[in-house]
Amino acid sequence: MKIRTKRFFRNPMVLLGILLCFVASLISFSHGVADFNQNKQGFFKGNISFEENREHSFKTSKVVVKKLTERGGNSISIMATDDSTSESIYVRLYNVDKPSTFFIPGNASQKNIGNIVKDFSQYRDINNFYQASLPNAEGLLNGVGRVNIIKLTDDEIEGEIIIMANNAEGEQAQLSWSKFKASIQ
Repeated sequence: MKIRTKRFFRNPMVLLGILLCFVASLISFSHGVADFNQNKQGFFKGNISFEENREHSFKTSKVVVKKLTERGGNSISIMATDDSTSESIYVRLYNVDKPSTFFIPGNASQKNIGNIVKDFSQYRDINNFYQASLPNAEGLLNGVGRVNIIKLTDDEIEGEIIIMANNAEGEQAQLSWSKFKASIQ
């Protein structure tokens, strides 16, 4: 038995297999820790595209959520900015009291707001701002959005956002497959 055990561990394929299992376990553990930390501090991730560009990932841990009392009800503003691209998402919802689905602009007298900013560092260029309330190049008001709030407490919010918005020239931007979780300030 001892002779076979020694031969077993001297086989380079066995050692390579053990080493690969160890590396795979280490990588899996590090991704699990990163996901745990991301969920703990808050995150915003999704896919974003602008008319002339292909869809790409939007990911950040910098999410600012504020809850205010205004116009006779509770409003919530959500802002997320991706540091690597300077793209930003801004949403303001009115009459938010519980988890629910909110539409942008919506049919209420107080219209919800959904904006996508292509490059936050070029704030003076009006074509960087895509708003759900602006018409497209053909003059159609086709900007829409939906915010599905899954969890809402006094301290935390979690949900999903989809926005289709236009800039002043009628070019379109889309935010899809996005999820967020953040602390409320």
